[in-house]
Amino acid sequence: AEMGLADAYAYTGRVMVDNMLARDAEEGIGAFIDKRKPQWSQE
Repeated sequence: AEMGLADAYAYTGRVMVDNMLARDAEEGIGAFIDKRKPQWSQE
């Protein structure tokens, strides 16, 4: 089923926040800044 544009933006915003709060997001950003390979969790 399709959702309206406003609902799609709201859903996407929630998913992006969830992803940025994940441990791997923090590791990925830190690895990029430190110019090293990330050490991903196995979750």
